[in-house]
Amino acid sequence: MKKFQFFSRFALGTAFLSATFLNAYAADATIRELAKERGRFIGTILNSEWFNDDIEPQFEEIHKTQFNVVVAENEMKFDATEPKENEFNFEKGDKMVKYAQANGLRVRGHALAWHSQVAGWVNNYSGQKEKLLAVLKNHITKVVGHWKGQIAEWDVVNEAVNDDYNADWRSTNSVWYEGIGAEFLDSAFVWAHEADPDAELCYNDYSLEWGLREGSKASFVVEQVKRWKKNNIPITCVGTQTHIEIAHETTPQNVRALAKALAELGVTLNITELDIGFPKGSAGQLGAADYAKQGHLYRQFMDVFLEEPNMGEFVIWGLTDAHSWLDEQQGKTEGLLYDKQYKPKPAYDSVMASLKAHPASEVKTPYPDSILNPPKTNPKDTTAKDTTAKDTTIRDTTVKDTTDAIKMFNAPSSVSLQLVGRTLFVTGVTATNSAKIDVFDMQGRPIFSTKCKNGSADLSTIAEGLYVVRVNNGSTGLIKRIAIK
Repeated sequence: MKKFQFFSRFALGTAFLSATFLNAYAADATIRELAKERGRFIGTILNSEWFNDDIEPQFEEIHKTQFNVVVAENEMKFDATEPKENEFNFEKGDKMVKYAQANGLRVRGHALAWHSQVAGWVNNYSGQKEKLLAVLKNHITKVVGHWKGQIAEWDVVNEAVNDDYNADWRSTNSVWYEGIGAEFLDSAFVWAHEADPDAELCYNDYSLEWGLREGSKASFVVEQVKRWKKNNIPITCVGTQTHIEIAHETTPQNVRALAKALAELGVTLNITELDIGFPKGSAGQLGAADYAKQGHLYRQFMDVFLEEPNMGEFVIWGLTDAHSWLDEQQGKTEGLLYDKQYKPKPAYDSVMASLKAHPASEVKTPYPDSILNPPKTNPKDTTAKDTTAKDTTIRDTTVKDTTDAIKMFNAPSSVSLQLVGRTLFVTGVTATNSAKIDVFDMQGRPIFSTKCKNGSADLSTIAEGLYVVRVNNGSTGLIKRIAIK
C-alpha cells in the first residue's frame, strides 16, 4: 500500500470518500479510522526527538494520520516536569497536548509516581516520610491540575512491583517505598483523582503478560486491584507494558486472561507500551518469514484487544525502527510497525487485517459516547454561514469545509507545480494571472488563498509543515501535496 507520496494529479470524482480531507486520496482506511469505528484507541509515543524538533517530517504525518492516542516518551515524567523543587516545566508537555488537540488525539499521561527518572533533588529527603508525602502530593496535584480536562488517562503509579518470583511491592531502589511505604500508592491515586476527577487512573507495569500463575506480577496486581476497589481507591485501569521478543508466543493469551480477570473487577486493561523485538544480533539477517512471524504476534494481540470488551487502548512504544529504545536499551531490534525508512512492515498489515476482520458492529467499547465523540472545540463554528465557496482564506472546522472546500477537477490537467523555498512556481496554464491558488492543511481546512502572478506565488506567510495546494484556472487545475520548510 503506497503512503505519503507527493501527488501530481488526482482521480476524477465529485465527492470525498469520507468526512476527512486525507481520505480523499487514501487507497485504504487507516488504523485510526478503523479504531474509531470500533470505539477503541490505537496509538504510539511521540519520541523525544519530536519534542526537540529533530525528527523526519514524515514521522508526524504518519503519526497523526494513523493513530488516535498519544503519549510522551519521557516529557511528562517527574524529572522532566519538576526538575527543581516546586519549579515546574510544562513546556514540552504543553506542546504535545496542543498537537493532540489540533489533530483530535486522545492523550495519556506517563507517569506520576515511579521509582525511576525521579528528579535528583527528591533524594535529599530520603527516609523523611512526611516530607516525601508532601513532595509527591504537590507534584501530582500540580501536574495533573495543570492538564486537568486535557489528559484523558494517567499512569498514576508505574512499575511498583518487584521482579521476584513471589511478587510484592518493590522495596529497594525506590525513594517512595523506602521513605513512605506502600501507602504512597494509595495516596497517589487519591491525589490524582482530587486534581482531575474525570481522568482515568491506571496502575502500569511490565511483565504482566507472563500469566496469572501464583507469585506472578499479574496475579499480585489483580489482588491489589481487588483491595483498591474494596477500599474505594479510585483506580479505573491497569496498563500492561508488554515489551516482548519474537519468541514469546504465549503472551497474547496471557493478556486475554488478565483482561478477563480485571473485567470481573470493573477495571479496564490497556496495552500501553507494546513492542515485539528480534534479538539484536539478528539485525541484517532477518527474512520474510521472520517479519511474518512478528506480524502474526501483533495480529494476535490486536485480536485479543478487539475481542475483550474491557480493553480500550493499544499503544505501541514507538512508530519507526529508526527511533526506538530497543537497540540502545533493550538488546533488541526492529520491534515496531514501520521500518527505518518509514515503510510499513508486515506487522502493520497484520494490525490492519485484524481490525478489518472484527466488524465495528461486533466490537464492544468500554467508553461512553462522550469520550468517543467529544464536543467540537468551537461550538460557534457552523456550516450554515460557511463561505468557503467565496473566500477560502477562512479557516474553519466544519463538516462543510472538509467535504466541500476542495473540488475535484473534471478534466485531465497539464499544470505542473514546483516549490522552491517559499515560492510556488506554476506552469502549464493559460491566462496565468487569473489562476487561483488555495492552500489547505492536512485536515482539508483552507488557510491561504492568492492569485498566481507571473507564474509564481509567494507562500512566505505560511508556517512550516505539510499542506495541500490547489491551482484552479477554470476547468484546468491541479492538486498537490507540498512541504513548506
